[in-house]
Amino acid sequence: MKKLFLHTIALLTIVSLFSGCSTEKNTRASRTFHNVTSHYNIYFNASESVKEGVLNIEESIENDYTRILPIYKASDPSAAKMVKSDMDNAVVKCSKLVEIHSITKKPKRKKKRTRKYIEFSSQEEFNKWIDDSYLLIGEAYFYQHNFMAAIDNFSYVIRKYPDEDASNEARIWLIRCYSELERFIEASEAIQAVQNEENFPRKLEKKLAIATADYYMKQKEYAEAIKFLDIAIKKMFLKNNKARLQYIVAQLYHEIGREDEASKAYLAVTRMNPGYKMAFNAKINAAGIFSGEGDSEKIKKELRKMLRDNKNIDFQDQIYYALGNIYFKEGNRDVATDNYKLSVSKSFQNQFQRAQSAITLADIYFEDLRYRDAQSYYDSAMIIIDETYPDFKQLEAKYKGLTNLVDNLLAVEREDSLQKIALMPELERESLIARLMKEEQEEQRNMENLALQGAQGQGYNRSNRNRMGMGNRQSGAGWYFYNPQTVSYGRVTFQQQWGKRKLEDDWRRFNKNTMSLDDADEFSAIDSSQMVFREEDPLKKEFYTQDLPLTDSLMEISHERIRDALYNAGKIFKSEFANYPRSAESFEELNRRYPVNQRIPLTPYARLV
Repeated sequence: MKKLFLHTIALLTIVSLFSGCSTEKNTRASRTFHNVTSHYNIYFNASESVKEGVLNIEESIENDYTRILPIYKASDPSAAKMVKSDMDNAVVKCSKLVEIHSITKKPKRKKKRTRKYIEFSSQEEFNKWIDDSYLLIGEAYFYQHNFMAAIDNFSYVIRKYPDEDASNEARIWLIRCYSELERFIEASEAIQAVQNEENFPRKLEKKLAIATADYYMKQKEYAEAIKFLDIAIKKMFLKNNKARLQYIVAQLYHEIGREDEASKAYLAVTRMNPGYKMAFNAKINAAGIFSGEGDSEKIKKELRKMLRDNKNIDFQDQIYYALGNIYFKEGNRDVATDNYKLSVSKSFQNQFQRAQSAITLADIYFEDLRYRDAQSYYDSAMIIIDETYPDFKQLEAKYKGLTNLVDNLLAVEREDSLQKIALMPELERESLIARLMKEEQEEQRNMENLALQGAQGQGYNRSNRNRMGMGNRQSGAGWYFYNPQTVSYGRVTFQQQWGKRKLEDDWRRFNKNTMSLDDADEFSAIDSSQMVFREEDPLKKEFYTQDLPLTDSLMEISHERIRDALYNAGKIFKSEFANYPRSAESFEELNRRYPVNQRIPLTPYARLV
């Protein structure tokens, strides 16, 4: 009985205490309750969600050392999706905090009103975590790349809480928002507003310097950006963050042509004990490898030494690229090209370097008018790069033009090859097919043996060739998909069989709708003689004969394909690449091979215009 009485008293005490902590009352007890609950029960968890999202960005987005590093990884377009759930959670929690724990009611009026009391009672908000919550909501929207919503929250904090620390942080976030939106006039005004603040906290000067540097970098005003990065670096203590900014400074010096300062800045990075990737890149840049400065023989010797170091296995693509740059600067294009090829083939992990090496190699081939090789390496790069890559639109246009050209050139070769085999005596053709089937069987047996020996992925490359292309079997070290020529050739062969198909489920079917039982019955009623099935097994004779033009009508179709391809190639050479000799060559071959054809009246005009 006594125990029950004590429990009842305790319960009544708790109820009376909580009823006195309503936001409708503004007492010391209610303020303490709502401040403590806001801080440790809600704001802390929301803040942890934001921190977790930011950490996810830092760990997930890799540094692309082939380009100038962004000051903030959060600027990457992919960052928003990575952190959506974390930031949504933060927004929900902080919104709940504002809704439940905001205290706007004035405290009880005292008889003796001191200045301190008057200042205190004049506040609009008496929960000190409300302004921080609005600030955190703004940060969460920022990381989701919802910059307009973020601006609304930061502006509200500045307007409603001008004397709080949150207001100064909000000003810095406003600079970042306007910079991301490329609204540089408003960003400049925000910077000026902060600089005019007399009592701006020293603890925020580092953040302000970094945000200002980002503002200048986004406008490519690199000299100004360097000044503010130097300020930020001096105020930093964590070596990892410091090394990243120092690396960016080095890159910016290189970009504006101040190579001596760039080399010194890269050396400064190596002294900050950064991660091995950054240290490696700083080391090879410090020697002037990519700029072509310094003693080339000494640099080449150092690079070959680095190739032999087992620690650098994952960086061989960058080393070969650096060697290629040196040879290219020396005018030795052939050796440079060989090193760029090695760089592409060694890029197993660093897709950024693979793209840069492939584009460099493609540009060289394009200058040398080696269009097929150029298309192959552009193709290799286009798989990796996106719209954010420098000069992406020009690269994409060149790649599409080359792809169209190569498709037509390969069409001529393929049809010539098919016609040649179709015109063989039957016994000779049968012998060729038998030999190809035997080679395929041996090749499959070799692959099975390698699999049994645990040799998968050890550089065995199954040749990609058109089974009826026959003379020039391609080979080379490395996985199939690391050989741009075989990938390109395979793509063309695929398109010849299937046409240009969008990457999606059920890509073989033209009608993607789900087939019901009734549809299945209707489908089974279709005359199977009207359907074309292709043989996919290279160990069957039909695989090799299915495309051969063995009848007069099929031979005429094959000739028509050649006529169209020669004409199209001539037009592309002229209109897209201004290569008039090659254009004339295609048109002349068309007229020579087909003196009577409907294209003849058009070709002289096409040559001259």
